Amino acid sequence: MAVLIGMSNTVKGAKFELDRDETFVGRQNQNHISIEDSSISGRHCSVVREGRKFTLVDLGSTNGTRLNGARVTKAPLKPKDIIQVGSVELMFDGQDVEVVTVSSGTSKIEVTEEPAQIPDNFHAASPFGNRSDSRKPWVIASGVLLVLVVAALIFFVVRIF
Repeated sequence: MAVLIGMSNTVKGAKFELDRDETFVGRQNQNHISIEDSSISGRHCSVVREGRKFTLVDLGSTNGTRLNGARVTKAPLKPKDIIQVGSVELMFDGQDVEVVTVSSGTSKIEVTEEPAQIPDNFHAASPFGNRSDSRKPWVIASGVLLVLVVAALIFFVVRIF
């Protein structure tokens, strides 16, 4: 049986069985899967079952429906797909689910926005800075302090004799 598994917010860990021909997801209580979150529309999207095939359909939601990061209006589902409704993430999973293969040129997927592309020359910065850069000021400060200590010792030794 196919399920949606909550991955974030108040639904984290919850399992919702997709045992109907069409399962509605939204904020309203009349939905089969009701999620109380202000980023989700009253009737946000649905998962349509045709035999062992499942399709995600956006129902004109305000914040859109995303499948694996891409905003979609209609798209076939396969196990481990991540669905985002508003700010809530759900994972589609199930055994005995028929995976629809989509070749280019077919209209099975209606993508309304491409997922963000990361440039090849992009390097994520650590919030702690570059390790070699963070050591350099300490090395310089330690060296200066060591020189001052040695100079003070020489001064006091010379003064005594």
